[in-house]
Amino acid sequence: MDLSDEALIANYRQTKDPACFKSLVRRYENRLYNVAIRIVGNAEEAEEVVQDTCIKLHQNIDKFKAQSSFAAWIFRIAHNTCLDKLRTKQRRKGFNLFVFDPQSTHDSEGVDTVMVISQAADPTPNPAETLDMTERGEVITASLKKLPENQRTVVVLHDIEGFSYQEISSIVGANIGTVRSRLHYGRVKLRELLEPYFERTDMTPASR
Repeated sequence: MDLSDEALIANYRQTKDPACFKSLVRRYENRLYNVAIRIVGNAEEAEEVVQDTCIKLHQNIDKFKAQSSFAAWIFRIAHNTCLDKLRTKQRRKGFNLFVFDPQSTHDSEGVDTVMVISQAADPTPNPAETLDMTERGEVITASLKKLPENQRTVVVLHDIEGFSYQEISSIVGANIGTVRSRLHYGRVKLRELLEPYFERTDMTPASR
């Protein structure tokens, strides 16, 4: 049976067994990379974010408190590391989104949304579907580049990674009201940017 995050951390603190730390890293490294590349927009820099996050995790693991969410804690480290990258380079890049559901119009709170974004693609798309998905990805990437970083980050964390408002609040260091606002305005802006493309292809970002 797989140990919980908290159990792995407790074992590592007690034994300093590197296998426990490696297990913890393997559990999150792919998700960390997926978020990082969508924020910094560069594969090499995303890899650096993951590496830096793991180093900071190792250095600060004794500061983690079991009553909090470890996932939110490590993603906050990664988020801050991404911001450091963006500030250093003084530029903002977009990120790739591959699949969306144009039929979804409302989230659980009843807020009008642009789309439900997913990382999961059809495992065996035919060539036409692959071309269509590639074109959509490019259009969405170009549109997302125009979002402010704080809105882009919240969209990634909520609509792709599935974090709750409370967890995102902890990750980005903003109150829940601010998180909701950023998500709402990010989605509204995406709708405005994507509507011309979907009108051209006889589709709409969301059914009305």
